Amino acid sequence: MVLLVLAGCTKPDPGPIVQPLESTLGAAVPAAYFAAVSMAALNGGSAPCANVATPAGASTVKVNVSLGPTCPPMFGAGENGTVVVTGAWTPQLATFVMDFTGVTDGGSPLFVEGIASMTVTPSSDNHLLIGYGEEDISVSTGSDAGGGIEQVGWVVDVDTAGTDDPTDDAITVSGGDQSLLAVGGEAPVADLTQVGLGDAVFNPNCRRNPNSGIAAVQRAGNLGGGWVLFHFHTACDGTADVAAALAPYEPLITDSLPLAFLQN
Repeated sequence: MVLLVLAGCTKPDPGPIVQPLESTLGAAVPAAYFAAVSMAALNGGSAPCANVATPAGASTVKVNVSLGPTCPPMFGAGENGTVVVTGAWTPQLATFVMDFTGVTDGGSPLFVEGIASMTVTPSSDNHLLIGYGEEDISVSTGSDAGGGIEQVGWVVDVDTAGTDDPTDDAITVSGGDQSLLAVGGEAPVADLTQVGLGDAVFNPNCRRNPNSGIAAVQRAGNLGGGWVLFHFHTACDGTADVAAALAPYEPLITDSLPLAFLQN
């Protein structure tokens, strides 16, 4: 009986249930920063550390947005490099592609290497709406039948506070993603992961974690399973609270789990 009790109290590795949430935040939040800076620069504003480098006669725009000691921080100290933003632009609507491979945070690469084909629209005074949707389907050509589906969709509301300075922006993220992996053969593998975010708000004075809102992550399949409901708190400590959970993650309820959504 004692052994059963001890086994039941053993906490599982939170990594598999936190990582999908980190991936979603790791794309949506940098997108908000670089979209806001790029829109300000293209509109002729005084966007710091942003250079509109569109070649003469080019059909697409190009903005180089730098990070470093003399630039506004995206999340905090230790960021360096340049993000290249390209796409189509008008003051009413932009379509951007972002390449993050030239940026490091504390010497480590960002969690997400790039984002393709997002739309950016001024929704009202001082607000930008960013929409992103993607569906990837891959099929194995090897001896084992297999395939994968990745669906992503989120909306970010950026309150710019009426300035070109990205450090005073409030960022609200809603949406999520789901992925399905299925591989046949002698040892079949099936794994489904779903992430949902509801009004995850990053206040201007905190970029380490959302300060309000909720998120849910669910996994099912023979690689593991479980469900966790996260609640975001006002403390700027880089964590999220586990408000509810199903097997095998019940021992994590009331814990605060770290969100390493910035670095790879």
